[in-house]
Amino acid sequence: MKIHFKILITAFLIVGFPALSQTKSVALAKINTEGFQKSQVMSLIGELSDVYGPRLTGTDQYFTAAQWVKKTMENWGADKVYFENYCNDCMGWEVKSFNVEMTEPAYMKIQAYPYAWTESSNGVQIGDLIWIERHTDLEKVKNQWSGKLKGKTILIGSAPEQNMLFDALSTRFTEEQIEEAEKSIVPAPSNPLGPTAGDMNLIEDLEVIFERFMRKDDAFFAFLKAEGALSILGTTPFYPGIVHPSGTYNYKKGHVKSVPYFAISPESFGKLKRLMDREINPKIKFHLDSELYLKPENNVNIIAEISGSDPKLKDEVVMIGAHFDSWHPASGATDNGAGSAVMMEVMRIIKATRLKPKRTIRMVLWGGEEQGYLGSMAYAQNHYGKVKETARKKEVEKISAYINMDNGAGQMRGIYLQGNEAVKPIFEEMLAPYEYLDVNNLTIQNTNFTDHDVFDYYKIPGFQIIQDKLNYSTVTHHTNLDALEYVPERDMMINATVIAALVYQIAELDSRLPRED
Repeated sequence: MKIHFKILITAFLIVGFPALSQTKSVALAKINTEGFQKSQVMSLIGELSDVYGPRLTGTDQYFTAAQWVKKTMENWGADKVYFENYCNDCMGWEVKSFNVEMTEPAYMKIQAYPYAWTESSNGVQIGDLIWIERHTDLEKVKNQWSGKLKGKTILIGSAPEQNMLFDALSTRFTEEQIEEAEKSIVPAPSNPLGPTAGDMNLIEDLEVIFERFMRKDDAFFAFLKAEGALSILGTTPFYPGIVHPSGTYNYKKGHVKSVPYFAISPESFGKLKRLMDREINPKIKFHLDSELYLKPENNVNIIAEISGSDPKLKDEVVMIGAHFDSWHPASGATDNGAGSAVMMEVMRIIKATRLKPKRTIRMVLWGGEEQGYLGSMAYAQNHYGKVKETARKKEVEKISAYINMDNGAGQMRGIYLQGNEAVKPIFEEMLAPYEYLDVNNLTIQNTNFTDHDVFDYYKIPGFQIIQDKLNYSTVTHHTNLDALEYVPERDMMINATVIAALVYQIAELDSRLPRED
């Protein structure tokens, strides 16, 4: 932590909150002392990342880490800590060992990692390499390659463009970007701060989206298997020097990738393709020892509560959350160990201050987010009602707000309001004491593709935290470099402390946050 940050925080603790009521001022001072001077957030994310490592949906590693969270929350004195199952047929998958090499025309160690839910290779395999640029037209592929793939490894996709790394790999939002987002008057489709699905209803169309876009390669894999192909090598060209095994969603029994499939670095891909352009056929040697298993007990959301103190309001709930699962090539530190650790720290801070919020505060760490909101969708349908049905369970009305964190390990810069203009003045007042940290930027804009979408669908005020990008989209997202080294302590402390203050204030309101019509 830099010295100027320590000075800033110390000054803040001394000066206090002259514009606030004495009660709120005292409460926020306690939160800041606990969050800035007694922080445990880096210890938490270190435990998740280094001790428990990757937390792929359905795996023993996921469940072991979940048990650690449960025990930790119980030791902190949470009033309730429990699991809820979200999937009975989500398969676990683990890598035992693997290796990918080029043996001819010269030896080269290929930078690689297997895609999840890929079957084992049945020992060491050796075969010639062939190139298939695209396979969207499966009939065309069959006409060209039927009877020619036995014993072959497939190099799939386009060769990556040369990247000299002139652009910065780590960035923070500029004032101009923040100002542009704040000036927006419509929630979609333009969003200068992050991805958006525009007017698409992600929740209602989720199954269609996954079948059309995520499972589109199943027939191609079946063809390769039938033809006797040995393996597939692919890459993600826009990640220089990085292995990016993301995007496989065959996580259920019967959906397994039947041909060993490896992500390789752009540089390894480039060399292999250049050799083939010279009419030199590389020979690929590899093995993959992986394990598939089904343990429904591994598929749990982790829930912890601090009970409300007000007899009339304690049944209402302020929810916070982050997805707990990760991809498998690294430790899942920025995606989403950072979000999970921050939300755990929020609960620790509030409990350690001995404050008694009027409403119940509930933290949920979701499983299966990477496979399409499996955990949050199961929770919502169980507690709030079925998707596409107009009838809603009364529990919907008990949720005052849901706040989600899932944009890497960058500092909080504000909140996506998801079109809920009525909450803006409320959040402005709540975040005003932290203006000096530049965390109080509010935009009506939507962002998508994480668990707050589910709550937004049910007309529960659901919000995603705006965070600095850092190197999330260039280095760590679903890659072999998603490690603790890319998690800045200063950012994590700010995020946990400010969210704790925000959540406490929401829990203290006389009425629920306004809802969208």
